Amino acid sequence: MSDELERQGVKTNNKLWTATDLINELDKVYQAHWDYFTAGAELVITDTYQANVQMFTQAGYSEQEAEKFIRDAVKVAKKARDDYEQKTGKHNYVAGTVGSYGAYLADGNEYRGDYELSELEYLAFHLPRLRQILAEKPDLIALETQPKLDEPLAVLNWLKENASDYPVYVSFTLKDATHISDGTTLEQ
Repeated sequence: MSDELERQGVKTNNKLWTATDLINELDKVYQAHWDYFTAGAELVITDTYQANVQMFTQAGYSEQEAEKFIRDAVKVAKKARDDYEQKTGKHNYVAGTVGSYGAYLADGNEYRGDYELSELEYLAFHLPRLRQILAEKPDLIALETQPKLDEPLAVLNWLKENASDYPVYVSFTLKDATHISDGTTLEQ
């Protein structure tokens, strides 16, 4: 999302990163999704990687506004998908994106994982965003740029109990060719 939105003139050099455009530039988010579908993408990710309730409230928005921004991110991705299908007949998919706690720290920790939270702390952070994403019914969930194993496991365990019908994929950042960033082996 960042490259495409920056190409459209969205200023992402702030803690909200690409979530900045959810406040008043949804047309650019729509256009980004449309452009990816036009280029041949069969799946787009919602603009929610950095769109978490905590970051929006720190930026001065209410919790209700933050929740609306997150829901709007899913709605606009689905609208672009549906409009594209109506025009071309090709059905594509929308993944509701959840970035790591490290991304929220906005200091490169999504690539290092230099933080320790309990399962409950991970859920307290992720569930306000994840519940809004799920409420808008994307096709699947994407847990992206995960530097640690315990963080996505906390979310996956919650999803198994509360939204088991959703397909999920997890992408990790790597320390080297055989370990994710926290040192966990790929085999594990």
